Amino acid sequence: MASHILEIAENNRYLSIAHGNVCVKEQEKIIARIPLDMLACVMLTAQGVTVSKTFLMSMGEANIPVLIMGSNYLPVSMALPVSSHYRHLIVAQEQVRAGEVIKKQIWQKIVIEKIRNQAEALEKCVLPHDSAVKKHVEKLKFLAQRVRSGDKDNKEGQAAQIYWQALFGRGFLRDVEEEGINSFLNYGYAVVRAVCARALCASGLLPLFGVHHHNQFNAFCLADDIMEPFRPFVDCLVYEYVQKNEVLVLDTQAKRFLSSILQNPFYLQKEESTLLPLVLKAAQGIYKSYCAKEVLLEFPHLKEQ
Repeated sequence: MASHILEIAENNRYLSIAHGNVCVKEQEKIIARIPLDMLACVMLTAQGVTVSKTFLMSMGEANIPVLIMGSNYLPVSMALPVSSHYRHLIVAQEQVRAGEVIKKQIWQKIVIEKIRNQAEALEKCVLPHDSAVKKHVEKLKFLAQRVRSGDKDNKEGQAAQIYWQALFGRGFLRDVEEEGINSFLNYGYAVVRAVCARALCASGLLPLFGVHHHNQFNAFCLADDIMEPFRPFVDCLVYEYVQKNEVLVLDTQAKRFLSSILQNPFYLQKEESTLLPLVLKAAQGIYKSYCAKEVLLEFPHLKEQ
């Protein structure tokens, strides 16, 4: 099952395909072979990496995203398949025809689930050793109940102000350009974003057409939409790592720990599952919602409900 991330962090590496495996070469020597069916995504963080056309073709055919990472582990490009679903045109037509009403209702659902998972993250991570955070948990649950269609009142932003301070302390500011905790969050979110983009393509949806995100320079608006409720899963991993390590260095050990999000258990309707099937279910829920003109979308939680 696709549950591993291949990151190329060293220069002078060459990636190719041979007999269903990704081959990583240094000069002419093969230093690693990874079966295609094990990979959830490939991340290129080194400056000097060479890939073959066959490699990119195979990644597309296997629906494996290839992320090109920029500064502070922010993805600047992503290679995705243009067709990985047998009803691609039909699905895309439903997506393009979707009206603003259903899009706003879907976004409402996404924000509700994101805030609920933020509350669960505080309960799981902070509450066991800081009872004062309970009031913040209750505030988040209160906000989640009052999210309106399209989140007109920006309950998402209000929740963020409460959440980040409660999770990482009053001095913490979420800034994608900063190092430390922020770079850890960036890395974890990049993994989830790639998984979301992969699931959308597998469902026949076009990632560039979002329900809320509409940046003209962003080809992955829908991926950025559906990943929102999954962000607190990353936050919990980062929190756990911060508590165990005095020095924050995004090294191989830290990346391996953050990548474990692909194997960690999450819960949907009391059933335990790993991340990839749950993200795929959410992507399929987007399409079902477009077709039915009502929200048929479910997201997992950190703990059994």
